[in-house]
Amino acid sequence: MSAHPKPRTPRRSLTPATTAMIVFVVLAMLRMMVFRPESPSSPAARKTVTVRYVIDGDTFDLTDGRRVRMLGIDAPESGFHGKPTEPYSAESTAWLRDRIEGRQVQLRIDGNQKDRYDRLLAWVFDDKQILINQQMLAEGQAKLLADFGLPLDLEPALRTAESEARIQKLGLWGTSRRSPKKAKR
Repeated sequence: MSAHPKPRTPRRSLTPATTAMIVFVVLAMLRMMVFRPESPSSPAARKTVTVRYVIDGDTFDLTDGRRVRMLGIDAPESGFHGKPTEPYSAESTAWLRDRIEGRQVQLRIDGNQKDRYDRLLAWVFDDKQILINQQMLAEGQAKLLADFGLPLDLEPALRTAESEARIQKLGLWGTSRRSPKKAKR
């Protein structure tokens, strides 16, 4: 009996697509395990505060002196510091003012987040537990701001809210995106 060793099959290297998929899966698992979002229903995840004054469609002051910038949205700017006022700014500011100014809200603060202007970054819930950030998107009062990531538990609803407002041409999506043309002389 002669023992012939089996020839070894050459080991194939991973394709770039397979490597990318493995990296994606590992990163997704890390995000879910390490950066696990707090449940918005968790009492520890929210702090009750009172809104003193709404500055614009995504920023307001609290009675304790802190300034809050709402996460996940970008409302039209009101034209501070020499910048021009953006279309639909007054409507967006009025919408937010009607809902939260002078009222208690709950802030969900994911970590100790502040922006470069020292504003507290938060998700804002009204007294009926409605996420105001999402409502602003659903009614076309703001655009989705996902540049810095969105919590896994909120992302689908936020994206859906903005998509539906765009399709229905609600709020700022119903206005012309171009600046008005000057009349010819």
